[in-house]
Amino acid sequence: MIKRVVKNTLKILGVQPHKFSEGLGKWSINMALNEKRQKQMLSKLRSITPDLSEQYSTGMEHFNDYRELKTRSMHVFQCSLMLKYFEQLRPGLYTVVDIGDSAGTHMNYLRELLKDKYDIQTISINLDQKAVDKIKSKGQKALLLRAEDLCSLEEKIDLYTSFQMVEHLHDPVLFFRRLALKSTCNRMLLTVPYLRSSRVGLHHIRNRAHNIIYAERVHIFELAPDDWKLLFQHSGWKIIHSEIYYQYPKKIPVISSILSWFWRNIDFEGFWGVILEKDLTFSDLYQDWGN
Repeated sequence: MIKRVVKNTLKILGVQPHKFSEGLGKWSINMALNEKRQKQMLSKLRSITPDLSEQYSTGMEHFNDYRELKTRSMHVFQCSLMLKYFEQLRPGLYTVVDIGDSAGTHMNYLRELLKDKYDIQTISINLDQKAVDKIKSKGQKALLLRAEDLCSLEEKIDLYTSFQMVEHLHDPVLFFRRLALKSTCNRMLLTVPYLRSSRVGLHHIRNRAHNIIYAERVHIFELAPDDWKLLFQHSGWKIIHSEIYYQYPKKIPVISSILSWFWRNIDFEGFWGVILEKDLTFSDLYQDWGN
């Protein structure tokens, strides 16, 4: 009802709804970055990778300033998590695997941000040949591999990363369980959309869209943090650090609540990031794992 009233009001005022949404979205994100004093990091990431127009394999035909800012601010959050993880480590050589990497962007950020202290070797994993070719063309190592088959890697891995990928999996439990059981890597860093209540995604079916669609464009499970936490523990991982990035400022009375409603209705309120450590305490109690 509220959404319909807003749309009708904008039409009466001669304002295109998508233009209004993008304008408000840009203002909201900039205010959030100011509130967290992250504009400097934003500028640094832009200097490392100036062009994000090929960040994803599909859905980039409408890439504009709003999409760039929205994507880049999310990268700021994700990079801040990676830096938090490496702050606890001694200088040295580390191998990081980015699961579901679509363009090599995060691994490029990581190497550049830490080049004075750490020697970071990276491996990007994707099931899309276009994404793999794109990353290789930049001189980075990439493998054509499904996330579920990741345990076939022979390299010693120090950290797995995954940014907005696990919500695309049909069986995230088995994915996490296999990594916990068969991989020698004990740490994983990932981000997912933040929701207050869990739901099944499959929005193309909700919207009755009958066009061909690929994994990159489909969310299967969109879970709230408490449900992800249970899933992690069931499949062999525990949270050692977590935080939420909101796409709006949190400290403006009334305005923050309005922006929270706005983002929940057009996208996601924000994104949730965690650093996980392998812990089979609960996972091994379950006796009927298939494989």
